[in-house]
Amino acid sequence: MKKIVISALLAVCTGNCFQSCTNLDEDVYSYIQTDDFFKNEQEMVMNIGRIYDYMKQYTHYFNMWGALTISADEAICPFREGNLWWDNGVWIDLHSHNFHSHVNNNAWDFIFGGVALCNQILYMIEESPVDFASKPNLIAEVKVMRAWFYMNGIDLFGNIPFTDNFKDEGLPPQKDRQFLFSWIEKELKENVEALPAIPATSNYGRPTQAMAYTVLAKLYINAEEWIGKEMWQETVDVCAKVRKLGMTLESDYFANFKVNNENSKENIMVVVYDNVQTSGDWTYNFKLHQETLYTLSQQTFGIVDFCWDGFCVTESLYNSYDENDVRRKSWLAGPQYDKSGNPLMYRGEPFSYNVSVTSLYDPQNPAKTEDGARCAKYEYEDGLQGSMSNDFVIYRYADVLMMEGEALVRMGKATEALPLFNEVRRRAGVAEYTASQLTLDEILAERGREFAWEGLRRQDQIRFGTWGKAWDFKEPSEDYKKLFPIPYWALLSNPTLQQEPGYTN
Repeated sequence: MKKIVISALLAVCTGNCFQSCTNLDEDVYSYIQTDDFFKNEQEMVMNIGRIYDYMKQYTHYFNMWGALTISADEAICPFREGNLWWDNGVWIDLHSHNFHSHVNNNAWDFIFGGVALCNQILYMIEESPVDFASKPNLIAEVKVMRAWFYMNGIDLFGNIPFTDNFKDEGLPPQKDRQFLFSWIEKELKENVEALPAIPATSNYGRPTQAMAYTVLAKLYINAEEWIGKEMWQETVDVCAKVRKLGMTLESDYFANFKVNNENSKENIMVVVYDNVQTSGDWTYNFKLHQETLYTLSQQTFGIVDFCWDGFCVTESLYNSYDENDVRRKSWLAGPQYDKSGNPLMYRGEPFSYNVSVTSLYDPQNPAKTEDGARCAKYEYEDGLQGSMSNDFVIYRYADVLMMEGEALVRMGKATEALPLFNEVRRRAGVAEYTASQLTLDEILAERGREFAWEGLRRQDQIRFGTWGKAWDFKEPSEDYKKLFPIPYWALLSNPTLQQEPGYTN
């Protein structure tokens, strides 16, 4: 299934294609009229595939996933012995909420590069005279992706530049969250019905109604924070729409993260990767194994790549799991062994990942090589070299159930929310909730356990009011740091932009 999608949608977008497009024996595409680009539906679909190739940057640790994960209470990347992982202090600043306009540039670039790409593709499709029955559906697909990029923009940066016209040559004006919220809502509502219902072989890795409604649910559940308006009932209503489409939980939590997780019935939106097809620029590869594991763990999983001993889970998150919670197996902690069951040895002693971390940044007493439990949520493939083949999960059906349940609790309907949460709890192998246990604090904690390192935690913490509090190696932070600052270079290139309040540079 995965290889079908990659060959049909993405092959024209790989580095090999870009190289072939510079061959002097080939047509110079930049001088061909738009109607010569798309002679049939397949060529338009392949052009849209550029979006999903672009999405591969999402998981790079200097991009969206790194900024979302390290800035929340679920992960740290400490300065380690041997002067490892200093990186000009970016990980220390992110986790400490020492945000400034020279950090998070890649997240800004990713969001607005994605918007620009969608605008370009829409222009090319709409200008082409080629017509066929599914052309409106392809336009809807791109518009939903563009809405998703813009939603990430208002989430991370607040008031942002906006344009939906590729031909617009002026500087895009800065719009407030209210304007973008209404625009995103309208785009999603107008285009959702033109999409296929749920992920299938023919549309894998592309927007579906389930995906569009999930994005709409994210919009509504965060509405109180983003536009000052409670929209709990709207959240319930759109989550119910997803449930009626036929999505379901996998009986095995880890089936969603296996090497061949394209078979998951739970994953709603993913970034598609493949070890063979995903190549070229390393920023387009999924390299969780290198970002989190110490290199001795190569012997545990049969990994060929050297590993970098970086990201680890916070002690507080690790300790929040019950002993019998199957999700606790997302983390490697304690003594480590090779594939044959022999203890791994380090400095003459058995090697063990410590749950606690010595320090976040202390050159006199840096974090040790073995500090911090490591991520094993995604299955590591034997012989892994290069990009992982696991598709990165952005949204899952479990999130839909828990968003609907949260909204019901916030409306005082905890009894109605119980079946939604307990469906997730049963799979985790832990005790089901009673209505009195469904407090907001417990819901936030359960979301942390269920969606660890999936890029949702920052948004959840802001919505539940814990973003500015202290946690592992982080002091309390100011309220304005619920937004990242607009990058310095973006302010220089577009003088109409105003920096978010609280930031001075």
